Order: sequence, then C-alpha cells, then structure tokens
Amino acid sequence: LVEPGDAVVLLPAATRYEIPGGVTETSTERRVIYSPEIEGPRIAEARPEGDVFLDLARRVRPGLAEQLTFEDMQSLREEIAKVVPFYDGIQHLKKAGDQFQYGGKHLCKDWKFSTPDGKAHFTALPIPEEAAAREGKYQLCTRRGKQFNSMVHEAKDGITGAVREAVFIHPADAKREGLAKGDPVVLRNDSGCFRGKAHLAEVARGTLQVHWPEGNVLINRQHRAPDAGIPDYNAWVELAKEE
Repeated sequence: LVEPGDAVVLLPAATRYEIPGGVTETSTERRVIYSPEIEGPRIAEARPEGDVFLDLARRVRPGLAEQLTFEDMQSLREEIAKVVPFYDGIQHLKKAGDQFQYGGKHLCKDWKFSTPDGKAHFTALPIPEEAAAREGKYQLCTRRGKQFNSMVHEAKDGITGAVREAVFIHPADAKREGLAKGDPVVLRNDSGCFRGKAHLAEVARGTLQVHWPEGNVLINRQHRAPDAGIPDYNAWVELAKEE
C-alpha cells in the first residue's frame, strides 16, 4: 500500500464479473467488449466502482445528490453513448460476445486524419540525456510478450519461444561477450541483480530485453517521466556470463 502522508482510505470495489447488469472492457485493438455478470458468492462490503464513487460524490456535493445517480448499467452505457460520440455503440452491448470497435475498423481510413488539413502532424522530441550510450553497459528494456494485463503467464512465451528468464541479446553482442544460446548470465545495476539465460534475437545492438515482471528488480522505482509521472520501463545494466 502507499505510505500515507496523513491517511489512506480504502474503497472496496467489486470485480467487473460481480457487477449487476454487466460492464465492458476495452482490448488493445480498440474493441469494446461486453463482460456479463457471473453468478457466485459476494463480499458484502465490496460494491461496484460506480456506486462507490457516486456515493462519495453525493457526500461531497449533497446539493447535486439527485443528479448523481443512474438506474442501472444499461442506462449508464446509454448515457456514455450520448456524452461521448466516439463510444456510440456501447449502448447496444447486452450479452456475452457483443462488441464493437471504436473509431471503426480502420483509424484514419484512406489516410484522412481528424486535423484541419486532414494530415497527420508529427512533433520531434529531444532524446533524454540518459538515453546516450554508456561505456561497458547495455540499455535494458522490459518486454511483455504473449500477454494478459502485460504479464507472461507461462514458462515459455508462445510468441517468441523464449523462457521466462530469457535475456534477449543481439547475436553480434552475444559473440563479443562469448555467449551461446542458453548460457547463464547475470545483469547488475544499482537497483538489483537478475540471473537469466541468453536468448539470441534481432534486438537493437547494445540493448537487452527481459520479461516483465521478472525484470522489475533492475528498474529504478523512483525514476518517472517528468510530465506524466509514468514509471520507467528501462535501465542501464552490466552483463556478465555466470560461471
């Protein structure tokens, strides 16, 4: 749990499978999918997230209490469709298997973008100083592989065939380090130590990749993006063959 500055308030929420009327989930390919309620035992104090936050809002703004409510999940989906035109279609999701793809099957179809001139616009961003090459070190990034909520669940990634403890390394870098596929290696930095097995792959030279969450031991938890506060996914590490 987060260390409290003053107090920590826990709001016990039910899972999406326990919410009467069902809810929706959004996949990485923009599909909004209906997720029906699943029957089973319930924890009394755990309530749907919407109920928890609306109850809190009514206490903060009692004068708006009559407006801070909705009849059921279906009425909420209908409201979403009215307020957010991009999500038009969510009001029709009522049973398992129902889904739609927001933005249509193809975003920016026929290369037409939602800008005044209909063209895409790019902005050049400066490369952070910490991204510059460092003598004797590799830049490490964490990878997700075949995923559910960004975690590899199996002993071997079904997409790459790499085991969970794999350290992805370019063949040229592996040759320079005297490594063959499957050789035990150790990665170290100020944050921690990771032991794995060399996995030859066409990654960028001078870089390494390890699976998440195993690689978290090497990530500086205090290092975050200055604007968004997003935790780092990368690190600089030293690589050695473990005898």
